[in-house]
Amino acid sequence: MRSVFALLVSVLLVSALPMPALAMVAPPAESDSGSDGGGRGNRILTLFNLAGSDEDDEEEVEEIEDPRAFTLPTLIAPLSRDGRLTGYAYVQIRVRVADGENMWDMREDAHYALDSAVRAAFRNSVSNAAGVDIDEARAVAVWHAALIEHYGAAAIASVEIRNSDIRLLVR
Repeated sequence: MRSVFALLVSVLLVSALPMPALAMVAPPAESDSGSDGGGRGNRILTLFNLAGSDEDDEEEVEEIEDPRAFTLPTLIAPLSRDGRLTGYAYVQIRVRVADGENMWDMREDAHYALDSAVRAAFRNSVSNAAGVDIDEARAVAVWHAALIEHYGAAAIASVEIRNSDIRLLVR
């Protein structure tokens, strides 16, 4: 009983006293130089790279609503012209699971499917004739075949390319 009383008294005393640690903290220094960046204020700069436009945002809402589809992690495909490497394509592909298949098991196994898709892109060229972009029809066919080989013939309903980022080699 004595310890409960001591606890209550200490809580009341602590709450009645001003918080010395917070009272001694000074506000951040204000900058007199405006937006020149010469002052000593606290600044946080956050940049987001939002690829695409507002139309892409509407498409993303639709893809989230599709309960039978998932996006594989970004895969890397080489681009080439006349057998010479010209760059790399960083591609996100969306996989639609066929009806009757367990999508959650397929998502858990996505890292192996990604490996199959990357290996297929290195075996079969997915670049256009100039070697500066991907040939979407050929790339979808290559990746669809690789995913069917990995998951089985009846597991994949469709494969589509969502985003691609092309990085060409500069010589």
